[in-house]
Amino acid sequence: MKPRPPYRAATVVGFAVLLGYVFSLAPSVTFWDAGEFIGAMKTLGIPHPPGTPLFVMLGHVWGNLIPVGEFAWRTNLMSATFSAAGAAFWFLVLHEILVAVAGEEDANRVWRIAGAAAGAIIAAFTFTNWQNSNETEVYAVAGFIIALCSWLCLRWRSARGTDREPKILLLIAYLLGVSIANHLLALLAGPAVILFLMSVLRHDPAADPLQRRREWGYAAVFAGLWALLLGAGLGSPTLILLGGLAFVGALVVAVPAGALPFAIVALLVAAVGVTPYLFLYIRSGQHPMLNEAAPSTWSSLLAMVRREQYGIRTPFDDPTQYHGPENPGRNLTLIGLQLANYFQYFDWQWAKSWATTVADFPLRTLITLVAGFLGLQGLFVHRRADRSSWWLLFGMFLVTGLGLVAYMNFKPGYSLAWKLYPDQEQHEVRERDYFFVISFVIWALWIGVGLTQLGRALAARLSDKARAAALGVLALALVPPILNFKEADRGHGPDARLPGDFAYDLLNSVPPYGILFTYGDNDTFPLWWAQEVEGIRPDVAVVCIALARTEWYMAQMRTWPVRPFDEARAPAYWRGRNPQPPTRPLHTMTNDDIARAVPQLLPRDAEIAIGPYRTTLKANSPLYPEDFLKIRVLQQNFGHRPIVWGLTAAGQYYGLDPIIVQRGLGLNAETGPIDSTQMNRELGQMFRAAVDLKATEKLAYEVYRYGHLLDADHGELETTARGIAATLAVPFTQLASDAEARQDFLAMVKHLERAARLWSNPSVVQGLAEARKRLPTNRK
Repeated sequence: MKPRPPYRAATVVGFAVLLGYVFSLAPSVTFWDAGEFIGAMKTLGIPHPPGTPLFVMLGHVWGNLIPVGEFAWRTNLMSATFSAAGAAFWFLVLHEILVAVAGEEDANRVWRIAGAAAGAIIAAFTFTNWQNSNETEVYAVAGFIIALCSWLCLRWRSARGTDREPKILLLIAYLLGVSIANHLLALLAGPAVILFLMSVLRHDPAADPLQRRREWGYAAVFAGLWALLLGAGLGSPTLILLGGLAFVGALVVAVPAGALPFAIVALLVAAVGVTPYLFLYIRSGQHPMLNEAAPSTWSSLLAMVRREQYGIRTPFDDPTQYHGPENPGRNLTLIGLQLANYFQYFDWQWAKSWATTVADFPLRTLITLVAGFLGLQGLFVHRRADRSSWWLLFGMFLVTGLGLVAYMNFKPGYSLAWKLYPDQEQHEVRERDYFFVISFVIWALWIGVGLTQLGRALAARLSDKARAAALGVLALALVPPILNFKEADRGHGPDARLPGDFAYDLLNSVPPYGILFTYGDNDTFPLWWAQEVEGIRPDVAVVCIALARTEWYMAQMRTWPVRPFDEARAPAYWRGRNPQPPTRPLHTMTNDDIARAVPQLLPRDAEIAIGPYRTTLKANSPLYPEDFLKIRVLQQNFGHRPIVWGLTAAGQYYGLDPIIVQRGLGLNAETGPIDSTQMNRELGQMFRAAVDLKATEKLAYEVYRYGHLLDADHGELETTARGIAATLAVPFTQLASDAEARQDFLAMVKHLERAARLWSNPSVVQGLAEARKRLPTNRK
């Protein structure tokens, strides 16, 4: 008889993992999708396709129930809690595997508990899983569902022949169905569950022939149901049809075996699991401020589920080229780079913060080699001891690792192959390690098995008194938590509050009731968090140029409400101006106008008028949907609302170049007289703008926030934070250049000291050193 599952020990492990996550938890909003998710959770809005309705509703309830901390911290805590609960279930899974490996005797109980704890801790603190667990992201909930389904599979095996057997399978079916409304990653557990069921039924068939047929009927129904759910999750009519045929085929096996009631209930249960998608349809019709893809009709809801907004990329395309019939197709070079990317991400998991090298050999690679060896050892030991649960984990590892490499067909990663692919558009905009997180978690579990086997082998060679010392081998499980902390921690770095502060700075670069053009995720999503969650400058109309390529976004802009400027909450810089709220919509493009705003080459020269300014676009100039939208917004708001581009969105001004004035992080289209004594056009050449030095200095020193980047010297920031910090440094470098031209070296040093804290650019650091040399002797 197998020992009772150690639920108390699992709870302790889960709580210990949670403490580690909370210690490293982001204190507020983070970059990328988190700002959008948190804003949607607060307002019950709709984030980017596929909409993640389950995640949004969970976050809304959680964020309103937890009584402490700001809303973003609460939703970050939700991710940490789900991921820690997942670690507890992985502990239980690994403990059952170690029962097969180490034996059921009480004498081996310590090895089973300690080994399972070691594997679960390694899995929890792999770099990518840790980073997913201390911010508001969907992967923690997906990981929890996968861990719970894996544990339920083992519970099903123990419950065979009882009335709990079909109930457990129904619960797994429900979890896979509901997972679609969070993220499709959890649905990828399906093939592994099917492999597990088939292995158990093949290698340990029931003695009763009737039960044997019924169990095969259960397995067939589950396989057909998963195929149907996959088609539904991808919104593919073809896959739904194939899945439906697979389910009907499963009935051929299930009906003679007496499993028809199970099949009907399983279909209903899975269908109930998918129902959170109705939230998107219902809520979109109520027009929340965050209403991406506007899924208020069945066709738009289907388009959202299909992710049509992002275009179609098949596993056979060359992802670095445009989609369509002329795509040259995936080649061996790309496949090699994609595999290299995966192994690069694998290398990050065990000691990401350890940058030490010896004779140019990175010691982190040594840790990776050890992790690879122990994982292989655990894989083979697991396979010999418990073939069925091995198929469960091995199937999951393959599907979420190399399987996703093949299916996702990513562009070369952000850190690879710039010589082969020099264009930024040929690379992913960020590292994509989070897609493969479950494969890293599975490998970590096998490391736990490998460590346990190594410790037991060592104990067998020692005397009775020294055997307990062999348990010390399991202390190697602390290597990932220790050597990943610096890179995975989001709570203690100087940039911990940088995303929220950058949003505050951008919004407060805009006059009351202004229009702010942004470009992409990191200069837009944190602003949505600031406006919708924290109530920071909701009067500013944020126009994201990347989203302005879509028809739904253009249409929504017509009905955006004008929200009041709260002078009491605004910085002193913007008070006392008596702004008047606008009375006109952002634009009046009709639906037909929007439908005609497609990419095209101008057939002939076209003159554009914006207020009193004229410019001519030459024949054969390309125009994109966002160009039509921006031109119309400029034409209808020039002279009526302040118009500002963020530095991150600088570009085409459509003839307004002579009147573009930079103030801090904003590029303003001036409608009144420009005080040339305060302007320096040479300093703004990068943005084709004159720099208002007085306003820029006031904003940079009195209004803007910088996280804790100015408090003390810090090391290299992660890639995204480094780019944002460099943007924040631009006004200081401009002010320093002006001070140098005026021979005011004291001011130059003051400005460059701030710039150098924000941006460790060698030219900035060198300029600061040179400026200090030029100070009067008594001021150095």
